[in-house]
Amino acid sequence: MIKSKNLLLVTLPYFFSTAVFASTPQEQEATILTQLKTAINNQAFDTAWATASQYEDEYLGEPKFDFLYGVAALANNQAEKAVFAFERVVANEPQWLDAHYFLAKANYKITNYQAAISSSNLLVANPNTPAPLKQSAESLIDLSHTQLEKQSLYTSHQIALDIGRDTNINSGTSEDNIYLPFLDYDVPLSEASKENSDNYAALSYRFSGSKSLSQRSKILFNGQAKVQKFNNESDYDRVLGNIAIKYQRTFDFARMSAGINITPLWLNSEFYRTRNAFTLGLEKQLTQKWSLTSQLSIGKSKNKITDNLSTQDVSANLYAHYYTGNVKHSFGASYSDEESELSEHNHNSRQIKMYSYSTMWLINNNWSTATNVAFQQTNYDDIHPFFLVQREEDMWLGSASVQYSASKAWSYKLSANMQNKNSNISLFSYQRSDISLTAMFNF
Repeated sequence: MIKSKNLLLVTLPYFFSTAVFASTPQEQEATILTQLKTAINNQAFDTAWATASQYEDEYLGEPKFDFLYGVAALANNQAEKAVFAFERVVANEPQWLDAHYFLAKANYKITNYQAAISSSNLLVANPNTPAPLKQSAESLIDLSHTQLEKQSLYTSHQIALDIGRDTNINSGTSEDNIYLPFLDYDVPLSEASKENSDNYAALSYRFSGSKSLSQRSKILFNGQAKVQKFNNESDYDRVLGNIAIKYQRTFDFARMSAGINITPLWLNSEFYRTRNAFTLGLEKQLTQKWSLTSQLSIGKSKNKITDNLSTQDVSANLYAHYYTGNVKHSFGASYSDEESELSEHNHNSRQIKMYSYSTMWLINNNWSTATNVAFQQTNYDDIHPFFLVQREEDMWLGSASVQYSASKAWSYKLSANMQNKNSNISLFSYQRSDISLTAMFNF
């Protein structure tokens, strides 16, 4: 996709004059235009938009001001205002080629792809269009046609094969004995309760898609099925599924969504648990580099083996994303409350807080990396019936991966995941790491 930063660095017209002191209306206008041009060339888009907004009542309708106003608006996610500004420019200055291109870009931003194609076609057909600008217009035409195809129905699929090793497949303790206060006795642990390591292979299929309903709304859907088989410990073989569908609508202030999420789990060929949730989401672009995403989820976990582990669930999260160059930084906080459906098992009710930081770095067209570190705190509501204390736990989680994209279809990823959990009940303390190599086929 064409980066907005590059689009906004198109050379501005040479005829903007400078003025050190504005003593006449013409000199005052020239000073304002120079301030706008300088701010845009320095990529100070917030400053440029503040200046453009301050003088819009006085200078809108003047082609030079309209052009710079449109560039600043486009850089500050005010695409509708940019469209009107560039439409005035091309109406008054039909030979201004840069204005035609930015009009096409602004129409693309508001998902008016036909208008983006029309403006871009004018540039491509014009013999006076410079080669770099013509190339950008052709790329915009291709992107617009792709989006028009997606408006009908867009789907993508992925098949992945994982081969790896899990050092603690059951999140078991390293202890050989556990002291039970209500018996006043050290109980030896079975092998099933202690940590087990094993190699595994996993095959997964993922799909995602969207159906546009209008220029501002769409239906998004995705799903996943994963089969994981262990080399020696077949009791821990599992099948995990996930289906999610949501309605998304873009408003002037933000993008919002509402949907449902269903996650079933099978262990050793037996249906173990399902989680169902209703979700509400919000995405907001704050500046050129900062954005926010948040989600509220309300649902329940139904354990098919025992009702003791069935819970009513509420969770919320908030993430701030910062973009610099080819790196995306994400800072997150989440809170969840899982309340047992059976009051006599309230010792399973818990509150979880998590704080995280992650990065995603696109090194080049073939290589990318991702890292994540998180800290989680868990508090339980009632005293455990065997250990006679309320559980209090904290856990560090970390992950890192490097991915190589050999082509549009094939990519390969090396991943490492680590967990270190501490609990005031030693049975629930453990360390775990998982290293895997994944081959992915996208179609």
